[in-house]
Amino acid sequence: MTLSPFDRRLLEEGLEYFSRPRLASLLEMLGTSDRERLDILVTMLRHAPAVEFEEAVDLFERASARAARRRGWDDEHDRVEQPSRRRPSPSAERRAQRRRAD
Repeated sequence: MTLSPFDRRLLEEGLEYFSRPRLASLLEMLGTSDRERLDILVTMLRHAPAVEFEEAVDLFERASARAARRRGWDDEHDRVEQPSRRRPSPSAERRAQRRRAD
């Protein structure tokens, strides 16, 4: 079967989408406004069992850190100053212990 130039372009765009999925579609599933999306995420996290909550927080933290590194936000001119925490939270300590144990 031969593909027309139009079909090839659609196929390439479709494959490109899966290699670089968009966050917008995920956010749109959560709601139409920032407030609605935030409320839904809060509800999901509030009702999650403690283990699932900690896993979600850990995944969000790792994904955010990895994405920031890959975007090059570690450069001095792009860095956003974050207030340093005096000591890690107990849940962060437990997650670190579990990672070391694995």
